[in-house]
Amino acid sequence: MPTVRVCLQWTSVVFSTLTLIVGVLAALAGVYELDKFDEGSAEHTEKFVQLGMAGALILAGLVGCLGAIFGSIKVMVVNLILLLALIASHIWKVSHYNETKQLDATEVYVMDLWMKELVHHGAMQDLQQEYECCGDKGFSDYTSLNMKVPRSCFHTKDGIHALYPYAEGCMAAVKRAYLQIYRYEKWVHCGLIGYEVVGIILGITLCCQLTNKTRRYTY
Repeated sequence: MPTVRVCLQWTSVVFSTLTLIVGVLAALAGVYELDKFDEGSAEHTEKFVQLGMAGALILAGLVGCLGAIFGSIKVMVVNLILLLALIASHIWKVSHYNETKQLDATEVYVMDLWMKELVHHGAMQDLQQEYECCGDKGFSDYTSLNMKVPRSCFHTKDGIHALYPYAEGCMAAVKRAYLQIYRYEKWVHCGLIGYEVVGIILGITLCCQLTNKTRRYTY
């Protein structure tokens, strides 16, 4: 029976380490996406919620490792509470997913950049290079205003840019890319719910083994 307990402890350590890694990656993703939305907007606030959930994952990973290594039932209970709280937050997040709202937010973001481009050339540069798009609805947005089509609108290789600019406008390209990321995030939350349920089952099983060990020593 001690062999079963030791195996469970090391399995919990591995699981908690993976949880820690997932939490760190989620935090990095949240920080990266934070700059894509205006400060004070609902989407900007949601990224802080994501960072909070990532912090809870990191904490759950650390607590889980400590509880498994030292065989502490109290620490493992704290880990279980954290996992339950994370499951509740994931369910809340999934229940509030709204693709229409996401598309509207993306439209506001791109339009704001395009308005800045009209005043200060170069505001759209990073967006156009990253998503291989040009202007708001296409490169004609520049030509119709007698503006020079910027180099960021052309595919560049070895310092030589293509003859024709990207045909697709950034509004369509960015909407498509952001919506895809938004959908991925939804499935990630669903996957994490299942992952954390496994963690709870593992934690409860380990707690039962540790409780049996304590009872044997008591007798």
